[in-house]
Amino acid sequence: MSWAARFTAPLAITGVAMGALVAAAPAHADEASFMKYLNTHGYTARYGNDEPISESSVRALGHMICENLRVGRTVEMQLPHYPAWPQFGLIAEAARQELCPGA
Repeated sequence: MSWAARFTAPLAITGVAMGALVAAAPAHADEASFMKYLNTHGYTARYGNDEPISESSVRALGHMICENLRVGRTVEMQLPHYPAWPQFGLIAEAARQELCPGA
């Protein structure tokens, strides 16, 4: 077998395998779209006691909602654990749409 054949065959196989891995990668979580969804659907960024909610806190909650969904905890199961978040349902919907579609 020639040097070129010995070199290009494994290289081609590696390229195909890497292409399959890239194609199978999960959808990228898009925090900017998550915040845009919230802001265009009436999100007020306030806790139940009317204190402001930081953007980093709501993003963290969105990711936490996604993690819970991935392990089988529905939004309804999560809701009682977040009484200070009056717009939890909206945040969960935004998370499902923008951070973890398909979860």
